[in-house]
Amino acid sequence: MILKEGGNIFKDADGAPVTTRIQRDSVDPTLLWLEKITGLKHTDLKLGSTGIKDTSGDLDVAVDASKVDKQELFDKLVAWKMKNHPDDDTRQWVAKSGISVHFKTPINGNPNNGYVQTDLMFGNPELMKFAYKGTGDGTVYKGAHRAIMIASMAKAKGMKWSPGKGLVNRETNELVASTPDDVAETLLGAGANPADLDSVESIVRKIKGSPDYDALTADAFDNFEKQGLPVPESRGIISGMLQAKFKLDEGIKSGLAKVYKSGVGGFKLGQAGDQGSFSKMNKTYKDAGGQQTTIGQVLDPIKKGLDAINPANVDTDDKDKPVSKDKSKNRASLLKFPSNAVFQDPKQGTWWKWDQDAQVWTSMTYKKLKPLKPDVGFALWKKYAPKESVNEAARIDHAEDLVYLQGSQGAMRALQSLRSMAKGGAGNVTLKWDGSPAVIFGRNENGEFVLTDKSGFGAKGYNGKATSGEALQKMLMARPGASNPDKVKRDRYTKFANNMGQAYSVFEKAVPESYRGYFKGDLLYYTTPQVIEKNFVFKPNIVEYAVDVASDLGKKIAKSTAGVVIHRMVDQDGSESPLKDLDIFQGNSLLVVPPVTIEEPAQVPNEDISRLEQIIKKDAADIDSLLDQNKLRQMKMTNFSKIIYSYMNSKVDTGLDNLGRDFPKWLDTRKDISIGKKQKVLEYIKQNMNAWTSLFEVITGVMKAKDSIIADLDSRPGTVSSKTDGKEGGEGYVLAHPEGDIKLVNRAGFTAANRAVER
Repeated sequence: MILKEGGNIFKDADGAPVTTRIQRDSVDPTLLWLEKITGLKHTDLKLGSTGIKDTSGDLDVAVDASKVDKQELFDKLVAWKMKNHPDDDTRQWVAKSGISVHFKTPINGNPNNGYVQTDLMFGNPELMKFAYKGTGDGTVYKGAHRAIMIASMAKAKGMKWSPGKGLVNRETNELVASTPDDVAETLLGAGANPADLDSVESIVRKIKGSPDYDALTADAFDNFEKQGLPVPESRGIISGMLQAKFKLDEGIKSGLAKVYKSGVGGFKLGQAGDQGSFSKMNKTYKDAGGQQTTIGQVLDPIKKGLDAINPANVDTDDKDKPVSKDKSKNRASLLKFPSNAVFQDPKQGTWWKWDQDAQVWTSMTYKKLKPLKPDVGFALWKKYAPKESVNEAARIDHAEDLVYLQGSQGAMRALQSLRSMAKGGAGNVTLKWDGSPAVIFGRNENGEFVLTDKSGFGAKGYNGKATSGEALQKMLMARPGASNPDKVKRDRYTKFANNMGQAYSVFEKAVPESYRGYFKGDLLYYTTPQVIEKNFVFKPNIVEYAVDVASDLGKKIAKSTAGVVIHRMVDQDGSESPLKDLDIFQGNSLLVVPPVTIEEPAQVPNEDISRLEQIIKKDAADIDSLLDQNKLRQMKMTNFSKIIYSYMNSKVDTGLDNLGRDFPKWLDTRKDISIGKKQKVLEYIKQNMNAWTSLFEVITGVMKAKDSIIADLDSRPGTVSSKTDGKEGGEGYVLAHPEGDIKLVNRAGFTAANRAVER
């Protein structure tokens, strides 16, 4: 299975990346092949986690800017492309952006292995290798967290950390230290060396006991805690306690007093700061999804835990009870995987999920397979769990799309989720805001505030991470909208760019200076909305919202200048995670809109849902066979579900009736699918016509049931009311689910209106 999670410079006609992740043992052979083209040494100049972790998303390599001309290297790679792939567009193989030249590189020099994106980054190799040093798989901290730690120490000493320059004076911007050795000694004192700054853990070991320890770590630890990461000094305590807890869980009741002593010893050992033993744990408590804690949060519970296993406090009637010998099961019980932990086994194509109650990994198939033991599933989960990035985040699927994306299991999940809405009060249904534009804001590793949009954040060829209102406005005005030949549209766009520039300071004040990382969301307004008939009224995109001025939300809007709804947190590496705490933000000028929960029960068409459930139960085997990844892989049709997804989206424009029956006609119009592939798909459908018919009968039924529920919710009075094209109703709702949230959006209403808007 090729995981399309690598660099995103090179894409196909549909915008999907054509490069893949690369295994560690293929990194050096691939770079050695590339050296034959460039004439440069690359294997010794790897940056970040390239060649360190089991897999790498792309190959980051330093190039000495004082010895190699960027344009000359670019031309050399273009010449190779012209010789070997003369009919291809150059942009399919070679590109430039910022300090880098990008090259689509065949893995191990063989196109049959797929391609990886190589980023040849120009600068001072010695400093770059040090500044961009990555970490392996045995730690919770990434290279970005190491950089945050270095920046925190620099700030405490009156300096700033710049990966491209080194340490600079915070007031004068004069260069203080530009080599790894000088940086180490400046931050840690005489005799220190760059290895002392290798990782968060090594830094903590080096400065622990320093009189200014709290000041040196203040910004970093504050950042780690807000990201939900464990503060480093708490890890040794957890380590010692876990070892004692494992022994207890394995039933050594006869030696309870010894276990209790071991627990006390582990607790004291951890408090003493011994970090080494923790790295030897079974991929660590944190990696297994355990509760992330700060030092203050772990001390009291651990002390209570010790009291609980003190022989004096244990009921001796339990001593003769049978003891489980399933060590892996006991470990999983302690480790507690995330409730939504899922992964796909690339060899079998089967999706698995963690069942905390049963303490096993269960298959997400209609016909259940034999469960996986916790340790076996954990190893696969760590390797194959879906990854998220700012450019390819986890998509929230429409309820009806689950039918062809996950087969009978997904169909049943969709129907059961819709049925559950009749209960109400669960707090798992929230309003889906129609905000625009999508914005990303926060502070980079140097503490500079950034406000941009999704295109700017991932920009290649220019710096889209604006660090001032003027820079943001200039970036937006450099885009085609500013030169639109239609004066009305051009003026409207210019006003938008000016408003975004003015909103910069509002966003900046809301994010604490100590914070490192970003937030991704949608803008709702950048000036306080006008009041119409006792409601704040604003229209960020195609949905017009009205919020009661007397409501709690209305009172917050009254104090604000700008409003934003946040979907995810984004770290320095671009990885995403849920927003954990709205209290991160300061002041009232920027309103980070809290979730608007629908508590009242919905009118659910239970009879229709029951009918669909009977169809699924009857035809589950056929539907799952139609979507079976093993069979599709053998037929070289693994994108079968993606083809259906494209078809479903096209039906929004042409009408959602006749679903499935006009698929052949639609397929014939697709220029991006080869004639041979079209014939293969149609023949496959003919061979599985019963499954195909049932599939779309269920899809249509789920969509109708969903739309009925949406219409009912839209008709209810509430704090927030919405209209689309003058009709009641907004974008829709999000139904939270442990196996992945579900989107409840009327495709014939909102989606059609949104797709019809001229951007």
